[in-house]
Amino acid sequence: MSVAMLATFFRVGANLIVLPLVLAFVSPEELAIWWVFLSLGAFANLADFGFGQVISRVYSYLWAGAEDFDAEGLRPPPTQHEPNLPRIRALNVTVRYLYSRVALGAVAILAVVGTLFLLKPIGSLTEPGHVWVLWPVYLAVIGYNLATSHWLLASQGTNRVRQMHLAHLWSSLVYSVLVSALLWGRFGLAAMVLATAVRGFVLRSFASRAYFEAVPKLREAALKVDRAILARLWPNARKFGILSIGGFLTAQGSVLVSSNVLSLTETDAFGLTNQITNFIVNFAILWLGVKWPQLTMMRTQGRLQDMAVLFARRLGWVMLTYLALATIVLLWGNPLLVLKGSQHRLIAFPQLLVFLSYMGLQTFYVQFALLALTENTVPFFKVGLATGVCTITLSVVLTLLFGLWGLILAPLIAEAGYSAWFTIGVGFASQPLSWRRLLRAAACGRP
Repeated sequence: MSVAMLATFFRVGANLIVLPLVLAFVSPEELAIWWVFLSLGAFANLADFGFGQVISRVYSYLWAGAEDFDAEGLRPPPTQHEPNLPRIRALNVTVRYLYSRVALGAVAILAVVGTLFLLKPIGSLTEPGHVWVLWPVYLAVIGYNLATSHWLLASQGTNRVRQMHLAHLWSSLVYSVLVSALLWGRFGLAAMVLATAVRGFVLRSFASRAYFEAVPKLREAALKVDRAILARLWPNARKFGILSIGGFLTAQGSVLVSSNVLSLTETDAFGLTNQITNFIVNFAILWLGVKWPQLTMMRTQGRLQDMAVLFARRLGWVMLTYLALATIVLLWGNPLLVLKGSQHRLIAFPQLLVFLSYMGLQTFYVQFALLALTENTVPFFKVGLATGVCTITLSVVLTLLFGLWGLILAPLIAEAGYSAWFTIGVGFASQPLSWRRLLRAAACGRP
């Protein structure tokens, strides 16, 4: 667990580690552009249209010994638990083909849509020329990372948890050192873009090596793309894709709205708050993140009570960790920035309290969604899309009416109204314990 915690700290906290230098050497206006770059990069990830989440689980099913997989649902528990290496190899070849095509399409679309979206925020800079030069470089980084992301899915799905933590650790360390050196060298926004490119290359190199440790190269290059696999991946991928659109609108839509409705200073404050909150969320969900391959295998093998107990215990630690870290940010976030003499700020205390409460609710119900998804079904994709559309619509309307308060309240209203409780109910129904036994398992590790 120590390696996992260290790796996650650097993976999700690399930007936080270099934050003092970023705040010192990057202006609030350029930093606001960087938050928009990150949101557009997240938009590009929608191009796989849900294949990624399906594929990772299929790797886990086959690694757990499944003879094959169906388009939806699970087969009876396998009689043997040895990894099905032939099917894993066939899946990997097909997935590599898929993502090479997906990356090309995503970059082509983002080159047009992203450029149009950046016209206003970049145009408001006093010297926009160098930022326009960085935009195509960042597009190339997005394309490479997306084309090679299948190595991350393969390594995670074959339960290379420790190797993936080491990959994240080393790639994040390289990123932190490089971006720090470039910031000291006064490269500004270019430091973030170039360091992100190197980080992606190092991470995927480690991930491919981890996969081939689990599944040794054995004439894999000679295998042909199996289009029947793509056909069976599509039904759930389509639903995941719709769900991912809703998730993007919910998670990233606010940043994009702020950049075109609010001032760059307000966008900088909201983007900085969002970045730090995402850090504490990702650090907290480590307790469950390292166990999803194991939980998926337990489901595949029919060990439902063991799965539920492990899920509940880890979920308890997730929420306790989030509460502790959120309290630190709430009480000492802005005072520390003032003490350091930084020109950057988090959003104001009342707004921060509401935003952190909303993110805590989201952290909780998303874990139940992930538990339900181990059944190889996507029962809430329509709800997810409707919530995303509602969030982005409310964000635009309420931000125009109430400024930053409207931007903060919009996703809370959209999610707390229905989707959070519906998703928790679906996830709860996918495991055998009652609420009382689930709470007991969270508290003491037994039902």
